[in-house]
Amino acid sequence: MTATSELVRCARAIVSGRLREDFAFVVRDGTIAAAGDFRDLRDRARDLDARSFPADRLVVPGFINGHSHAYQILLRGWADDWPFEKWRRDALYRVVPKLTPDDVYWTFAAAFSEMLGAGITTVAEFFYLNGAGNEHAEAAIRAARDTGIRIVLARTWMDADYAPPQFRETIDAAARRTRELMQRYPDAHVCVAPHSLHAASHEMIRAAAEFARESGCMLHVHVAEARYELEQTLRNFGRTPIALLGDLGALDTRTVAIHAIHLSDDDRLLLAKSGASVIHNPMTNQYLGDGICDVEQLLSLGVTVGLGTDADLRPSLIDEMREAALLQKLLYHDAGASTASQAYALGTAQGARALGMGGGDLVEGGPADYVVLDATKVDPWSPPLNALVYRGEDAWVQATFVGARRVFVGEPSPLARRAREETSRIAQRLLS
Repeated sequence: MTATSELVRCARAIVSGRLREDFAFVVRDGTIAAAGDFRDLRDRARDLDARSFPADRLVVPGFINGHSHAYQILLRGWADDWPFEKWRRDALYRVVPKLTPDDVYWTFAAAFSEMLGAGITTVAEFFYLNGAGNEHAEAAIRAARDTGIRIVLARTWMDADYAPPQFRETIDAAARRTRELMQRYPDAHVCVAPHSLHAASHEMIRAAAEFARESGCMLHVHVAEARYELEQTLRNFGRTPIALLGDLGALDTRTVAIHAIHLSDDDRLLLAKSGASVIHNPMTNQYLGDGICDVEQLLSLGVTVGLGTDADLRPSLIDEMREAALLQKLLYHDAGASTASQAYALGTAQGARALGMGGGDLVEGGPADYVVLDATKVDPWSPPLNALVYRGEDAWVQATFVGARRVFVGEPSPLARRAREETSRIAQRLLS
């Protein structure tokens, strides 16, 4: 696929959290080669075609989805309002193990198309249907390529006896298959993801941590998500989940801790000292009744925090940013406990940093991933960033660009429409 080079001129853009007027950036081979005032850049891009967005459009960096399970769109609606154990047993474990590689392709194409329509340009997909080999994961990667979204495939390692066989592997098989995916799909940013302290053995977690160090990849792991996990690890090992991860050698700068809700003050200090990042999933945490992550405390200690859509009830980073801000206000009983700019950073620049990826801002050296919003929806007296976080809707997204290639044009693509139809047929078959 040919990389895009052009000059992009924006009457209004949000750059590093601030509104800029008559802003521009030079794109060469899909990367931002220079950024700044248009008058300062135009002479450096005379060899390039130009793309211009007027004042009724607002250009923002692409949103970063730090944690997703795309196949869970098949659970939406009919599996709502169930306790977690029932939801996992009668919904998740009922549907996902039955998916064929073709089912994965179409379901993921539908979910990824929804994300692009919501301005999400990068998704970290926590993928655990690996028990039979890499064919299912390869289908997910193809769906990302065909829709145009930038993917981080967090390939799950899982060996718990209670999990369906379609999820389970030996340590050797998981390592071999992960390495094969890395070699075959370098653009998928494949990394290891020992599922959790309860779904991956201690031996598997240690091996995954060693694999991450040797291969230079990130390590994603669900941790401290539900109260039962905290109680279980304290009872069985006399350690909190975060402390136990540290004991297993899986807590360092490569660690991406998913959820991190039930933490002690010592746990937060451990996260900060280790250099690990956290992905906060406010919508799913509410949906499953897991609790509220104390993002304010983590940020005050210097922990990098991003946002994820997790169960993909509605894969919207605009929703996640708003809920991230509102939940902190509720947790602290203080309207000033969190700000729109802080929540916006979690969904953009901090989210990219948490994943070890570029993006999340319109600055030199980053990928040319950006979103064009309908600025007429913003009240003239409102700062655009505040309007986006507290009043924004996915319907404001007019176009989405990944590597400066337009991958969403304001309405579903032919692939997105077919994926929606195929996913409906898949759901009817699996739920009949």
